[in-house]
Amino acid sequence: MTSWTQFEGDHRHAGVRRDVTDPRWVTVAWTADLVGHVGSPVLDRDTVFVGTRRGNCYAFDRETGHRRWVFETTAATEPAPIVTHEHLYLGTDDGTIYALDPATGEQHWATTVPAQLTTAPVYSGETGDLSVGHEDGLTALDGTSGRERWTTETETAVTGSPAIADDGELERDRQIQDLGLDQLDRNNADTSPLPSERERRSWDGPRLYAATEGGTVECLEARTGTKLWSAPTNGDVPAGPTVAGGRVYVADDGGTLLALNADTGQTWFTYSIADEFTSGVTVLTQDEATIVGAADGYAHVTDTTVGRRKRRGWLFSKKGVALDGTVSASPVVAGTILCVGDTTGSLYGIDLADDWSHRWHTQLEGAITNTPALAEQRLYVASGDRLTCFEWSPADASTS
Repeated sequence: MTSWTQFEGDHRHAGVRRDVTDPRWVTVAWTADLVGHVGSPVLDRDTVFVGTRRGNCYAFDRETGHRRWVFETTAATEPAPIVTHEHLYLGTDDGTIYALDPATGEQHWATTVPAQLTTAPVYSGETGDLSVGHEDGLTALDGTSGRERWTTETETAVTGSPAIADDGELERDRQIQDLGLDQLDRNNADTSPLPSERERRSWDGPRLYAATEGGTVECLEARTGTKLWSAPTNGDVPAGPTVAGGRVYVADDGGTLLALNADTGQTWFTYSIADEFTSGVTVLTQDEATIVGAADGYAHVTDTTVGRRKRRGWLFSKKGVALDGTVSASPVVAGTILCVGDTTGSLYGIDLADDWSHRWHTQLEGAITNTPALAEQRLYVASGDRLTCFEWSPADASTS
């Protein structure tokens, strides 16, 4: 079953599920009105979990919307939680991380990090650790006990949400890029570093990537918190980094999209606009495209080679896809359909296989400012104080 267990889907913030049925038309399956502004939802096999700005975390049946439990706190829980087989991890603005039973909402443990949280947490399956950004830096916790593994200070607060790339994933990305492997071959790629690659490295294991308020991207050893490199940005990065194709992508409020080498932090390309970037970067490695929202009402589309505009017009290249308002929620991709919302409450389905044409549009009552969650034939969208579940069927795709 398709998983969407943490912010933007996984620990690399991919935001992409090419294996699901295309949502060529959507209808509302159910809605839930909550107490407080609704954050980004996450999913396990049969439950959707979501926090709110008022301090509650809710668990709903994915199919019916039936509320299973609610966990109340005294601080905001809007950042996306994380769900594993054993735990639901929930962060609150006051710097507390809770581990709950996903089935019942019963608390297993609670740990306080050194300062107020400023990001959603991220979980590494390779280390079993939970990492989170706060006003003083980054802290990693043991996912089983909540014990602090390490804390690394940064000069300014961490922003967005950190991302993690496991060593094998980056090596597979390099092989796909260097050898031209298609999507069907990626799971068969040898993930062990080549001898020359091992000799060149001064580190091994998974890496943690985080953006700071002071305008930097930091790369740390995920197991120890040791800093490996730091790269400047042109401003604050609202949604944190995305890791794809052996690169780290960040978009900042100075209007610059950066692609960095994941090993060294060297710049691969930059793309600049005259406004603020306001969402995370969604990367379609197979299509060699990036998608990122901005305050100018566009989901900007660039290629992943040199950062040029990807869409072509009759005479000039196009910025990307025009929407009705600021794109604050990171775009997500289901099959060949880009699902993207804006601050006017407009939600669009854009057909990537049909020259990025508008496939469908629906209007929600509140602004869409947090990233939706994807599952097979389901899309979960937060808007204001409401969570909406959209559905579609294979018949919709085959007849449209």
